[in-house]
Amino acid sequence: MMITARCAEIAKQKAGDLRVADAVIGVGYTGVMLEDGACGACFTFRNELGPKCGVVDFAGEIAGKKAAELIDLAMSINLAEASLGVATINAVLNKDFELGEEAIDVADLRPTDTVGLIGNFYPIVQALKNRVKQLYVFERNLMDQGLIPDWAENIYLPECDVVMITGVTFINKTLDHVLSLCKNAKEIVIMGASACMAPEVLAEYGVTILAGSKVNDGEKILKVISQGGGGLDVQKCLDKLCVRIAPRRD
Repeated sequence: MMITARCAEIAKQKAGDLRVADAVIGVGYTGVMLEDGACGACFTFRNELGPKCGVVDFAGEIAGKKAAELIDLAMSINLAEASLGVATINAVLNKDFELGEEAIDVADLRPTDTVGLIGNFYPIVQALKNRVKQLYVFERNLMDQGLIPDWAENIYLPECDVVMITGVTFINKTLDHVLSLCKNAKEIVIMGASACMAPEVLAEYGVTILAGSKVNDGEKILKVISQGGGGLDVQKCLDKLCVRIAPRRD
């Protein structure tokens, strides 16, 4: 069973008969609020949703559905549906964790490290580039110089001492493959607003740090998302979570 599917199963068990109160698929993020007030968010793959103006077949019918129904969508190949699913997983799972530090501050980084960064986290790139020996930044959409196409992960990840992975890999289901390339990594970090907080699952794949987020104002984040908010806007409605699952392997 794939990692996203395993996270979904845990979330469904915890969700029980909870229903969805509201949901928004924005151009930058997707948000889901449950009837108990818990809210989850994750990235929207707006450039990969196809040419149709409608991205889901059940628009206007999401509120009132069982949370479990939306959680099942996490495994959809329709990335709008998958974002709804992952956001619902995060609404269920991430609320149970206490606030944490920044993942980059918790990670055991050394000047001799070769680091692979899955996803172009600009602040992380700036923090890392003069701190480690080599930094590879992998991205599907090569908008900036210095980025490496994601297919090249197959070439470079096996040589990385540290790998830091965006949580959007839960949505497009690439996380399993990425982790399979990290057999030589001493520190593996999954981070970002889309990350599903299921350390009991990720521990089995060698992940050492899991850093997601928890929505601190559900009403506000849905408004921000519905009005086109991006990462910096959404971050104002999120509290960072960070769990060290295992020590760095030497």
